[in-house]
Amino acid sequence: MFELIQKLIHEDFDNFKVALTHSSYLNENSTIKDLESNERLEYLGDSVISYVVSEYLYKHYPSLPEGDLSKIRSEVVNQKSLSNYSKDLQLGRYIILGKGEEMNNGRNKISTLCNLFESVIGYISISIGLHETSNYLVDLFKDQIGDIYNSKSYFDSKSLLQEKLQELGEELPVYKSQQLENGSFLIKLFINDKKISIGKGRKKIDAEKMAAKEALEIYSKKL
Repeated sequence: MFELIQKLIHEDFDNFKVALTHSSYLNENSTIKDLESNERLEYLGDSVISYVVSEYLYKHYPSLPEGDLSKIRSEVVNQKSLSNYSKDLQLGRYIILGKGEEMNNGRNKISTLCNLFESVIGYISISIGLHETSNYLVDLFKDQIGDIYNSKSYFDSKSLLQEKLQELGEELPVYKSQQLENGSFLIKLFINDKKISIGKGRKKIDAEKMAAKEALEIYSKKL
């Protein structure tokens, strides 16, 4: 996929740049004619990614019940995971930001990188079609999906953390939430009044699970 994105940047940039244009740039340059942010493509890409992962799981893991399929999908399709793919593809180098967002380290924000990945996938799906886009995404995701399945990490991280803490004789976790300006949630996880981890997600429960997963990794090393 890296080669495809580089081709779009170097050979089709005038059209592709809409997938790279953050709303902050639009807000600061509202007088530029026909300027459009990547938010509509982000919406499309989010749906494409979710569909492709869902179809792949359905076809390749026929023995798994619906609940487990959904859990694995949520391990792949979340802000942190998609932002990592954005980093791997070096998309942050090309995002078009407003000056304020640039100064606020917007190029490295997890939410921004996640949204950027989705908008790029949205553009690609229109450019080359859903079938070819699906092939690219499967190649990108299949190793992660296999690792998640084999490690059983898709089991509820909040429940697993609670079991681990009880095993260690520790206090149960406290989750403190904060809703961010973009509507997503930031969760801080405390144990014995000490902040252990944080999680971010579009949904509060996803952010809690991310924080619990990180804390679980920390406490698993104590055995």
